Amino acid sequence: MTLYLRLKIKEMLTNPELLGWGIGFIEFWVLMWIFVFSQVSGETPWKIYVMKTNITMAYSFLGLLSMSSVAIGLSYSLFHASRAARYITKFTRIGVLRFIVEDFLGSLVAILIFALTIFLSVIGLSYVKWGILALPENPLGVMADLVIAGIALYWLAYMIALAVIVSRRTRALTMTSYMPLIVGFIAYSQLWIDLGNLVYVIPLCSLPALLTYHGIGAFPPTGAYFAWLTSDKPLPAINLRLAAISVFTWTIIFITLSLILLRKSRGVPVEEIRL
Repeated sequence: MTLYLRLKIKEMLTNPELLGWGIGFIEFWVLMWIFVFSQVSGETPWKIYVMKTNITMAYSFLGLLSMSSVAIGLSYSLFHASRAARYITKFTRIGVLRFIVEDFLGSLVAILIFALTIFLSVIGLSYVKWGILALPENPLGVMADLVIAGIALYWLAYMIALAVIVSRRTRALTMTSYMPLIVGFIAYSQLWIDLGNLVYVIPLCSLPALLTYHGIGAFPPTGAYFAWLTSDKPLPAINLRLAAISVFTWTIIFITLSLILLRKSRGVPVEEIRL
């Protein structure tokens, strides 16, 4: 692990704003979800299954919100790192490709640590309340989903930062940096709203379905998760193959646009951009 990679991870994990929004704010909703909104008792095998599904939904949706919150800070850090990158790649042995790879790996590790914090807190607090250890049915699948989510959100944040640099609209950074969180809240709205086939079109909206499937082994609906959990009426199940294709497609789109903007940004020195 190089010095830059270590510093990148340390900077993200000790940033008060990232800790506040990525963990503190989301932990508040973890407590509300488990101790206020969830009133199911585990007297029968069916109710125990319902509680495990509820817990899986909690770490799926709240974990995605946590990662989306961290991606806001990523947009800022990637924007300001563009100035330092010119000097690091020019006066050190770190080339452009190595700098990009290490920045990506450092950010991804930090994002996953934030997500796993929410994941473990949901499981731990649910055990405190109900005495049920709701471990995922497919831990490797859940981990793979979290890694994909982290990769997608990193490149979305990078795309936003580069778009601001290339367009020289630095005043728009604050507004545009909230796009990852907006994406996260649109996905979060599926708890109440059935998006239908739009779940495959809207960026990363099918991620909670993949997390839920790997968490409990059941095919989740295309939306309205609370109705699915509490109602006797069957809801249309999501096509997991299309859901996975949607996530991979949007990730490739974010990476491709980021690389295109990165190439264009070489001719736009940050020092010449007027605030």
